[in-house]
Amino acid sequence: MRHIMLRSFLAPLTAGVTGSDVPAPAEDEALVLMRKGDARIELRLKELRPLLSDLMEPDMRVFWSYLLLATLSAWASLGFLIHKANSLQFDLVFFCAFGVSVICVYHAVTFTHELAHLDQRKFGSFFWAWNVLVGCLFAIPAFIYGDNHIDHHSKKYGTALDPEYINFKKAPTSGLIEFLGMNLFLPYLGILRFCILTPVSHLHSKLRQLVLREASFMGMKSRFARRISEDASVLKSWSIQEMVTFAYLWALVIFVLAGRLHWSAILVWASMITFVGMLNGVRALAVTHKYFSMGDAPIPWSEHIEECVEIERRGLSTLLFCPVGTQYHMTHHMFPAIPFHHLPEARRRLAPHFEKDSFYHANVRKGIIDGLGRFLQGIYSRPA
Repeated sequence: MRHIMLRSFLAPLTAGVTGSDVPAPAEDEALVLMRKGDARIELRLKELRPLLSDLMEPDMRVFWSYLLLATLSAWASLGFLIHKANSLQFDLVFFCAFGVSVICVYHAVTFTHELAHLDQRKFGSFFWAWNVLVGCLFAIPAFIYGDNHIDHHSKKYGTALDPEYINFKKAPTSGLIEFLGMNLFLPYLGILRFCILTPVSHLHSKLRQLVLREASFMGMKSRFARRISEDASVLKSWSIQEMVTFAYLWALVIFVLAGRLHWSAILVWASMITFVGMLNGVRALAVTHKYFSMGDAPIPWSEHIEECVEIERRGLSTLLFCPVGTQYHMTHHMFPAIPFHHLPEARRRLAPHFEKDSFYHANVRKGIIDGLGRFLQGIYSRPA
């Protein structure tokens, strides 16, 4: 009975896009393993899938352990920072703790990507816990990312309808300024969106539609019109997440206005989100895609995969700066349903099936610095 009541309570919050709804690639499309002159060796996705059949289910013990460790570390370090800021103690210890806190918050926040691919109807309690413990606290509830992220794995990849893709090759400097500048203002946009626009949007249906369409997405673009679900349960889920975020942010503001917290607490919170956003932005540029797609026409799935990059080595810097399996971005785009903790094994099994001069090996980066350098070299190089 308790289990049924819990599921009923979580149902509106977890309604929406689930991992099973991710558009599957066309399994009859060929992956190019090797090109030598006119020679071409191909292998189809459906031929690779049996190699990974036992890696598709998430181990929720790993999910919960990772989330709770990152979240407790993030909350503890953030609380320590606010305590120091409240006493105006901006010393070396404060800045060292700030660095540690940024990494912890970054790891906790990045779980939003895994939520986008998780079956929320099956793992509703985890989805709910992440929103309450992390997403809503930092003004990034799951609904502003998850539904939109699914488009990044569809035939919209690399087009104007992909919220997570900018054609940096076409306009490298302006594209970088737009992308990095957006991350700088992310916390202040979050305050405006959830403290002000959330209650105001309910005053008129057209205003509500505008806010949901134009101010409810998280991606690489500074402007993007998202799809609004027609499912009442999905919209109810969005509203619940909005209200929790609204309550968190106004609680912080009220504590400051009441003198319980120094105003610098808001500055610490905003700075934290800015640094996390910038860190995630650098990772996105260095270890996700080449960003060479030149137009709005959908590209073949094989070219989509060949434009992905990843890091194979698992050193300390990769562990810190590529949380929740994000270093295996190419493997993830090939098989989006594989949970993050199985991606290293998936990479190990797939690698022998690709020639050494194939994209699966050629697109591997040594680390964040190598990936960022090759990204910048690629977008600023002139076509031969």
